[in-house]
Amino acid sequence: MSKTYYVWPLGCQTNKSDGERVATVLEKLGYERVEDEHDANVIAVIACAIRQSAVDRIYGKFRAWEQRQQAGDLTTLLTGCVLPHDKQKLTPKFDLVFDIEELPKLPLLLAQTNVEETVNLRDQMAYFDIQPIHNSKFRAWVPIAKGCDKFCTYCAVPYTRGRERSRPSADIIQEVKELIAKGYKDIHLLGQNVNSYGMDKRRADGTSEELTFAQLLETVATLPGDFWVRFHAPHPRDFTADVIEVIAKYPKLCKQINLPAQSGSSTILRRMNRPYTREQYLKLTDDIKAGIPNVSLSTDIIVGFCGETEEEFADSKSLMEYVGYDMAFIAQYSVRPGTVAARRFEDNVSHEVKKERFRELTDVLEQTFMVNQQPRLGTVDTILVEKYAKDHWLGRNQHQVTVEFPAPADANLVGTFQQVKLEEVEPFRFKGNLK
Repeated sequence: MSKTYYVWPLGCQTNKSDGERVATVLEKLGYERVEDEHDANVIAVIACAIRQSAVDRIYGKFRAWEQRQQAGDLTTLLTGCVLPHDKQKLTPKFDLVFDIEELPKLPLLLAQTNVEETVNLRDQMAYFDIQPIHNSKFRAWVPIAKGCDKFCTYCAVPYTRGRERSRPSADIIQEVKELIAKGYKDIHLLGQNVNSYGMDKRRADGTSEELTFAQLLETVATLPGDFWVRFHAPHPRDFTADVIEVIAKYPKLCKQINLPAQSGSSTILRRMNRPYTREQYLKLTDDIKAGIPNVSLSTDIIVGFCGETEEEFADSKSLMEYVGYDMAFIAQYSVRPGTVAARRFEDNVSHEVKKERFRELTDVLEQTFMVNQQPRLGTVDTILVEKYAKDHWLGRNQHQVTVEFPAPADANLVGTFQQVKLEEVEPFRFKGNLK
């Protein structure tokens, strides 16, 4: 029987990065990647515990998977962010469940399921030492830290990823250098809280054995080559003035920042255990706009969190109107078993109200996007081309806005920077022409 695999990452960029390292381990065992899960005899799921909908998608797959498992045609693996409550229910359905930090042991774990008969233990290595097989030829995810120490009451990450652990900066810089040498153009530094990078390496006297996040950004931004750098995701509490200064200083650092607010109400923020107020968040956005010309801001917002009143929701709406985001990832709150919110608060905002609040914030976002983009019409922008679709090419600018433009299908533009004149704007995209 052929040895084929399919990796299914759910959720954030960190899970996509984990999936690339899972692919490396499977290919070292002789498996070949396939693009259709129905052609795979090993399926690896990189789970997301942030929303119930992501867990429900996994359950939805099992009707087809179970038949193949029972016939001996399929082995299923589960890793990523999995809460204990979900792990208890999902473990009987999967052939193998393991923590992502155990990835170097995957050959041995597979051997124990009789999928692999022999294992070369000398090939085992630390998680970060596994060289990922990137899914893109021009975009790469580079993890700089694992875990989170913030313990937001709605969030599962500290329970599924553990406490914050910074990766050695020398290893990060070396990986970025290798990516640049291979021609990668869009490099994303990843962590559950990137701007607390290095804080876990502080000594008792206040000094640190590691770089700060601002120093890491500056080091990467000064490497030679033609590339962009982005990062995901910062926490407002740890967003310091030196990070703003570095982003403004170096052209390779994209002038686009996702700054999760989660709520515009100080009362809700306290209930979420987000250690800042509405006023502190707004001052930070003001400082970012003042310090970084032409910056683009996006955010994460939760509607319908436990006990959210109309007045508290109105605070989120007015915050979005004041900041004027170009993009927002708006989520309707869903209970995650095992989190503090699930134990302490009642999910007492109805589904209908959550949907209406989601719609209202989406309308605000569309309006602010269109207002923000009007001054950019008629300008020439640098676009990183991603793909050809139907009769046009698609790419993104530094602000992460999609731009489409006509060009011959055989122009071979994927992964290249192109100059495009922005001539039309519609919600969340531009149309233009090559210059």
